[in-house]
Amino acid sequence: MQVLDDCMSFPHLLVKVMRYQKCSIEYFTMQWQKKKMELTGDLSELLQHEYDHLDGILATMRAIDNKSFVAK
Repeated sequence: MQVLDDCMSFPHLLVKVMRYQKCSIEYFTMQWQKKKMELTGDLSELLQHEYDHLDGILATMRAIDNKSFVAK
């Protein structure tokens, strides 16, 4: 689905990007217990945004087209 993504890297910019409506993440706790979370809505979008940062991807790089930028 298309969403307007904002980022602290570009505080005055919104970028229209495609994000999944839901996602899941698997992780280990500090006690090495394996956990899994199913996320939807805003939390799912946030996780995808932050995961992109881990891969060096910014919202501007995911813009749908060159008209997908909006100043705040």
